[in-house]
Parts: sequence; C-alpha cells; structure tokens
Amino acid sequence: MKKNILFLIILLLSVSGLIAQDDYPLQTRYPFVNYDSNVLSFPGDKSAFETLFAKFDTLILYGTNHISVLQIGASHTQADIFTAQLRMRLQTMYPGLSAGRGYIFPYNLINTNSPYSYKASHTGTWEVCRNVQNKDCILGVTGISATTFSEGSTISIELRDNQQVNYDFNYVKILHSTDSASFMVNLVPDSLIISAQTNYEKGYTEFYLNEYVDNITLRVERSELTQNYFSLYGIFLEDTYPGIVFHPVGINGASTHSFLKCTLLEQQIEAINPDWVIFALGTNDGYTSNFDSIAFKNNMQSLVKRIKLVKPNIAITIIVPNDVYYKRRYANPNTAIQAHMIREVAKQEGCSVWNMYEIMGGYNSSAVWLDYNLMAYDKIHFSNTGYIYLADLFFTAFIDAYGNFMN
Repeated sequence: MKKNILFLIILLLSVSGLIAQDDYPLQTRYPFVNYDSNVLSFPGDKSAFETLFAKFDTLILYGTNHISVLQIGASHTQADIFTAQLRMRLQTMYPGLSAGRGYIFPYNLINTNSPYSYKASHTGTWEVCRNVQNKDCILGVTGISATTFSEGSTISIELRDNQQVNYDFNYVKILHSTDSASFMVNLVPDSLIISAQTNYEKGYTEFYLNEYVDNITLRVERSELTQNYFSLYGIFLEDTYPGIVFHPVGINGASTHSFLKCTLLEQQIEAINPDWVIFALGTNDGYTSNFDSIAFKNNMQSLVKRIKLVKPNIAITIIVPNDVYYKRRYANPNTAIQAHMIREVAKQEGCSVWNMYEIMGGYNSSAVWLDYNLMAYDKIHFSNTGYIYLADLFFTAFIDAYGNFMN
C-alpha cells in the first residue's frame, strides 16, 4: 500500500511538471507519434531493472541512496538538450532528488559545441583527442581527453543559473592520468578543500569542499621532477547528499566502434560507478550506404559486455536511433535493421530498449517531424523543442516501467 501511494504521488508530481511545459506530448498536437510504442521494453531478463527500481524506492521512501545515471552517445548527447531535460525530470519527480550536475568537459578547447549549462575557460596549451579521430592516444568511457605539458595550466568551470534545479556542488571528482609521469591536480583556491584523495588504480582525484559553490578552477602541479604531462578525461560535479546524478557523455560523430577503442573504458566505469547506463549510439553506424548489421550488433553487444564485466548486474537501456535522411535526400532503411539487432542484444544481455525510431513513426518519419518543427533541416538532429519532447517521452516510459515494478 505504501508503494502504491508513493507511486501515485510521483505520478502526480511528474505529470503536473509535464503539463506546465509547452512541449507536453499531447496526441492532439502530434498525432503522427506512435504513443503505444513509448515504453521501456524488456526482451529478456529484467532483474537488473528490478534492482535499479528498488534503489529508487529506497531513495524516495527513506532518503538514502545515491543513484548515478550515465548516458553514452554522440551528437544528440554532447548537445545536452535531451539529457538536460531528462536529468531535470528525474531530479524533480520527487522533492530533494538532485545530487548535482554530473559530468562536464571543456569542449571549447576544440571550438566545438558545449552544453549551455556551464561556461569553461583555460590557461596554458591543451591538446584534445577524441575517439572519432585516428590518433594514438589513451581514452576512457568519456571518449575524449585534453592533455597539457605545461605545469600550472588551468581549466575553470562556471555553472549557469538554472531556475528549475540548483546545481551548486560540494564534491568534485576528476578523471585523469595517474601514472608516475603525470602531474597532479589541485583545486584553487585550496581553502575550499576539506579533503582530497587520489585513487591511482581507478584514475581519479576526489575533492570534498567545505561549502557549496557554482564554479571551480583546477590546476595541474608538479610534485616530482619526473612528472611532465597531464591528461584530463572528465570533471564530475556532485552533491554529497543522497539523490540522482546524471552524466551525459557524448562525442559528435561517434559510433559504437568509437567507444570500443577506449582502452580505459572499464577502469573509468569503475570510477564513475553508474547504476544505470543508457546507450544512445547507432545513428553514425547506420549513416552509410554499406551498413554492416552484424558488425553493428557485435559492436553494441561488446560495449554492453565490457560494461557488465565491471558491473554484472547493472541496468542498461539501449535507445534505437531516430529516423534519419542519408545526405538529406534519401530516407534511410538501416535504422529498422538496427532496431532488430538492438532487440537481439537486449534479449541476450538483459537490457531494456526504448525504440525511438518506432515512436517517431518509423521509416521516413523525420520528414513529418521536420514539418512540425521538431527536427533540424539535416533530418538527423532535432530542434530544441524536439529534443525536449523526446526527453519527456523517455521519462514517461521510465515512470510507466517504474510504476509496473511498484505495483
């Protein structure tokens, strides 16, 4: 009875939040959307999600538990519009669930698009490597690194005001190189720091702060004469109180193969310690006239297995890519094949599936979404309205799945 009442409260809070938005998915507004397909489906074993939903129960009922969500994707994720909306939905579905902004990276180092929610600046010279490049560099689950050879180089992060969720933080985790040749990292001013500790095995340094702040500067420092470089893989801004934190890891142009190249993937999964991983990959795999469906399936399954090697009972959701146009002129038949392959992987590995392709309306539906100003003219990416709308749909599917567990 307690769980049923709790779910009713969550549902009312969630729906009231959705209605307050102009982009609430009303069928009368977007009649072409396949609302019946807006579900988290479980083709195989779903025990990992029963564990995840039990953690949500404990967090909401008793105010204990820290739930970490990691989304791994390409340009849809790097833009952090879909993920920002989903993060806000998860953190506001019940009072007091926010545990921080999560993963960020100073993308402006390579003059590429950055999420709106923060500003980044730097001093010193930094070299950036991404998993979509043919470069010989070490990468982890974030798919990107920034390396400097200059002691004293800094990176500063300042969060923008967010009217819906307060993302001030009192805990910072920095994923970075930790071998004997690597500089160490510190925060300035160091008067903020209560304690700091470097985990050399898992590759990170964590800082506990004596107050909540909305900006931070990291500085690389030499502690031994043999140290001559520093590689940054990601910055994680969190709250030490129980709640939900959402990490959007995205690299423009990335495919499943791109993340398979990341040799530190397992180490950094262990460092991030997510409870739920969402894969939003596949658009770039299928954006070709020579699509290899077996290679795509094997790559996706390999990614899942590498995650589960570290966390065997982790909840994993695979998002089927959206309908796209190839070279803006030709409707792409490959996504329907990808949907089938993803379902096979999910059945074999105990993952859930959110079929964005089918929800959109399937083959050639992106043309209709463009007519309704939900997509960009490239018929690959979405408009801001489209991304927010899709995040609302995904959140609704999650709430329905969680409700089925609670009942």
